[in-house]
Amino acid sequence: MTRSRLFCNSSIIRQNLRQYGWIGILYTLALLFQLPLQIFMNGDPLAEPSEIDNLFNLGADIAPFLLVFPITTGLFLSRYLQSKGSSDLMHSLPLRRSYLLSSYTLSGLLLLLPPIWITSVVTVLVRPLEGNMYIYQGAEVWQWCLTLTVLTLFLFAFTVFVGICVGQTILQGVVTIILLVLPAAILQFIGMHLSRYLYGYPGGMGSRTDTTDWAPMLRVVDMSYKPFSHTELSVYALLSAAFLTLSFVLYRKRHSEKASHAMAFTYFNPLFKAGVMLCSMLLALSYFGSIKQGTGWIIGSVAAGGVIGYILVEMVLRKTWHILNRKLPLELAVYSILLGLLLYVPVSGLTGYETRVPANEKVNAVFAGGNYDELTQRPYGAKNTAPAEEAEIYSKDPKYIEAVTALHHAVVTAKPGQSNTMWDYGYPSRYRFTLLYQLKNGGTLKRTYLVPSVGFEPELKAVMGHVDYKRVRYQISQMNKNAESIRVSNLNKAFSISDPQEVKEFKDILTREVLNMSYEDRVSDQRSRASIRVLQKPDQDGNQAHFSYEWYPSYHELGAWLEQKGYADKVRITAADVRSAEMFIDMNHSKLPPGRMYDPETRLELARSEKRAVMVTDKTLINDILEHRRNYNRREGAYAVKIVYKNDSSSYISLDEQEMSPALKALLP
Repeated sequence: MTRSRLFCNSSIIRQNLRQYGWIGILYTLALLFQLPLQIFMNGDPLAEPSEIDNLFNLGADIAPFLLVFPITTGLFLSRYLQSKGSSDLMHSLPLRRSYLLSSYTLSGLLLLLPPIWITSVVTVLVRPLEGNMYIYQGAEVWQWCLTLTVLTLFLFAFTVFVGICVGQTILQGVVTIILLVLPAAILQFIGMHLSRYLYGYPGGMGSRTDTTDWAPMLRVVDMSYKPFSHTELSVYALLSAAFLTLSFVLYRKRHSEKASHAMAFTYFNPLFKAGVMLCSMLLALSYFGSIKQGTGWIIGSVAAGGVIGYILVEMVLRKTWHILNRKLPLELAVYSILLGLLLYVPVSGLTGYETRVPANEKVNAVFAGGNYDELTQRPYGAKNTAPAEEAEIYSKDPKYIEAVTALHHAVVTAKPGQSNTMWDYGYPSRYRFTLLYQLKNGGTLKRTYLVPSVGFEPELKAVMGHVDYKRVRYQISQMNKNAESIRVSNLNKAFSISDPQEVKEFKDILTREVLNMSYEDRVSDQRSRASIRVLQKPDQDGNQAHFSYEWYPSYHELGAWLEQKGYADKVRITAADVRSAEMFIDMNHSKLPPGRMYDPETRLELARSEKRAVMVTDKTLINDILEHRRNYNRREGAYAVKIVYKNDSSSYISLDEQEMSPALKALLP
């Protein structure tokens, strides 16, 4: 019975352990420093031990150790494939290739996995010792050990797989790092490309889609505050098995003379060229597209990116900068045309993406609003509070579905610009809308637009005036869950309501006010009288979620209730709180410097120089200003006021000429 039947060679393993044993020793010391040692170093030694449920939050960041050691081990143990001398020597031995690779693979696992297991055992043993500043259970140690074992195995297996496919150690390291980040980078570049050139694409304009989950290197960096789930670990374990299997399959077909070549398999060359050129094109397009717009810049940036990428990849493959030959122009043209079409077709009108609006009878439910990401994520400050349920977000009302599709038709027909400029001389300029349809065939359709307030009034009124829009926009159902107290504030004035009966009355009135608010009040420039914060009961971790609203002048029932309870005066701003009020006519915008056109202080200085500003000192008139103040709107010829409060804060407000008293108008020439 020979040891070769174990599919590995013990002599090679012993040699690898002698030569690279320092990696295992350093990995062990690094892990012992990262976990057991930090248990005694962190925290307040005079305080009681604190309970912890994620050992990755402890001490130094483990990501550098987890990335460096497995990748480095894979590079060293794959070195015999990349160096011509070592390759000829090892492949001259009377051993099958599968035995060689299994020996080197087992050597790597013996260097990398025991340090994790040793650290886990030490962490369990020191748990009851005096001086331990944390309370943790064996389950947390097991989760830490399992996560590091799976990820270390994946990184090592992936590095070995890349080493089988390429023929240079430096290139192997570079390609490994790039591929571990590439999925997230590609998704990000594609999302930027589609959102910039595909009208209505929902990936841009503030989308918080997390692409880091698709990049192993970035995901490892985030593991301290976002632990790996069992599903993710299962996926990485399967990927590790797949890469090891592919390594054995490809190794049987790899020619030993490919050592020191860039690619060990020539049929990978087209994929390598296309991948590098595509990334280079997307990078150039993203950079120049964010600086300059226009067809010429788009085509030029794509062409430049493709040429640079092709030249780089050719120099890498040929290991020289002498790459010119007769086939190069034709090959470059073919790659450029194919990749250019790959970038153009998805954003062209050929797909019908931009004009696609579902028929009303095919829609089961719909969402319309600008807070979809907020609704589908956990409320701020609430770790264990679930996002809003699907039934709370979508509406099945046929009239609302009809209103949303009508708005959608109007937008795709007019195609208003999608710049992020939210202000112009009028107020307001645009509303952000995410339109999400649940179709009866089980599919979904999602679009995002910036809809101007001018030109779309009937469609916006039908959508924004509907009770289902307001119910979701202001998170009414979420606000009513487990509300504990209410805080109302205005500048440095505030009060809280904690009596359960008053909290219920306040919530009921606020709900009616929000749902009954007219479209005109919703889009007007009325300035809130105070900010409202509805505080939820703390969760099991002590975190307290909250929902914010405004007390608008149009909320007459709420104002009457606050007056009746004696709360209104506690937050009302009066002339006694004002240090100065300077009123001016906001006009002659053409005289403003281009770079300071939206600066209210510059507008006031212009008004002073043209004798269009006056200080208001009468307290009755100041109270009149405070009672009718509106959001500063920058309209030509509008009345504006700079108010400086006694707490040293200041604000600019606008006044409606129809609401101004004759005495107030008489102050200005």
